[in-house]
Amino acid sequence: MTATTILPLTLAEVLAYRHPGVFRRYAREQHASQEEAEEIFQETLKWLYLCGCGLREDVSCAMTPEIAKLDVMWHTFLMFTRDYADFCERYFGVFLHHVPNEDEEEAREEGAEAVREQLERHFGLVYDVLGEDTLKRWYEEERYAAASADRPGADKPDPSTRLM
Repeated sequence: MTATTILPLTLAEVLAYRHPGVFRRYAREQHASQEEAEEIFQETLKWLYLCGCGLREDVSCAMTPEIAKLDVMWHTFLMFTRDYADFCERYFGVFLHHVPNEDEEEAREEGAEAVREQLERHFGLVYDVLGEDTLKRWYEEERYAAASADRPGADKPDPSTRLM
């Protein structure tokens, strides 16, 4: 039986979920410590909770470069398809789909004003649902951004300055 409504579970209930297989796979593939993998998984659970709340509030959640590690963890969780589907059904009553932005050019054509409005609503939802600390950690401190050398447009180190 498929649920037709999003269950109003608490953030604490969602954050209690554990999946050691996801932790291990992320740590291995991303060359992260077990502790870092567990922390990023917890933040990803917050993200998924936010997405569930966004569905109820009709607010789209925007995956941005500042939280790229959460996206990688989400991909890792999705690799455990049955477990991910069961998690979504149990905690949200619906499958939370990962919908990538396939056409950045199309997004630019939507106009800066529309993008700004979507991000304002998204940031407001983060603040209202997860609090100011999470908003700062994700978007001001950029604690979960990809390593700067891996980020698009990031300055690459000058090879002539490498130590031998």
